[in-house]
Amino acid sequence: MYKLLIADDEPRIRKGLRNALNWNEFNIEVVGEAEDGEIALNQTEKLKPDIIFLDICMPFLNGLELIRKLNEKDQNCIIIIITGYDEFEYMHEALKLKTFDYLLKPVPKEVLIDTVNKAIQEIRKNEEKKVYLDWADRRLDENFDMLKQAFLNNWLNGSYEYAEILNELKFFKYNFDADIEVVVIKVIERLNHEVYSKNWDRELLNFALINVTLELMSKVKPEITYTDEDNNIVIISNVMNAYDWLNIANEIENKIYYYLHFTVIIEHKRSLSGISGVKNTYNEIIASIDKIAAYKPIVLLATRYIDTNYNVNDLNLGDVADKFNLSSSYLSKLLKKEAGLSFIDYLTKYRINKSICMMDDPKYKIYEIAQAVGYSNQHYFCKAFKKVMGFAPTEYRGRSM
Repeated sequence: MYKLLIADDEPRIRKGLRNALNWNEFNIEVVGEAEDGEIALNQTEKLKPDIIFLDICMPFLNGLELIRKLNEKDQNCIIIIITGYDEFEYMHEALKLKTFDYLLKPVPKEVLIDTVNKAIQEIRKNEEKKVYLDWADRRLDENFDMLKQAFLNNWLNGSYEYAEILNELKFFKYNFDADIEVVVIKVIERLNHEVYSKNWDRELLNFALINVTLELMSKVKPEITYTDEDNNIVIISNVMNAYDWLNIANEIENKIYYYLHFTVIIEHKRSLSGISGVKNTYNEIIASIDKIAAYKPIVLLATRYIDTNYNVNDLNLGDVADKFNLSSSYLSKLLKKEAGLSFIDYLTKYRINKSICMMDDPKYKIYEIAQAVGYSNQHYFCKAFKKVMGFAPTEYRGRSM
């Protein structure tokens, strides 16, 4: 049954309203009466009525003040004012407070019946709405991950306008600064035949890859980590400390190989245009990864070894060749054919690209960057940088600041 509370300072009025109708016929129970506003407030919190008959002029807390307090507490009940005051200012204030109806004493029986029937219809409508909203919330919860996946795929595939992207990011509660980093991790499947022959479930593998990655990136706390349509692990984060990222990337690659026995390619790039540039940055990374993934297996392994050990000062072609039981000349020819670069040019370009990541952070001095990427001598680093970029590190830094 629906619950009715009657609040009026006159006992005669309360009794009259209680006896005005056969409330059982309306599926209504009069659950309480209140002689002042404070009692009505307490009764409302305790009894949770569906309908309140409320007088305006009551001791301690008048009807309008009571409505304000009930609105603050988000009490979901229908309030029907029954009063002797017909002044416009009271009606106007009651209307502002979103009362259901405003009746003047004495209330004709047919008017009361009509108002109560309308109130019951409103309650039923609210109940149906609540049932629908509860159902919609459950459906949203059940499909939240699917909706998120669809949004991320559509965003990176270019299916959204900028305004739509902002709305979706807000809906999913992603918070990005102006500077955004995109990271992509790709498993090189043809280098992992033995592992794949053990019938790894792809979803389970992706779950494991993400867990290893997020554990190592715990300090960064990336906003987005998900698996794209080609099973690449995609991470979108506010810009990380460049030097920290260089260490994290190597650690991710090593941990994935050590625990899961998979060889992966990890590429990252900053979106220079913030949110609007994420799609292009992602596509540029994918193009770069796909090019690398097309290398012959031995070249892939060799370049992965170089990429992991680029910061070793005395890394040379002979060391890499010995690692894979190849002659230096044969490995050199393979690198030139597949990557389009000689060993020293590949290593130099990779080191310089890594140095650029650190160059954008003014706290690192040039000699510190040189040492971090494998050069013991700042002079040689500056010479190599100019050869690759066409200008000196100090000039690059001056342009980017």
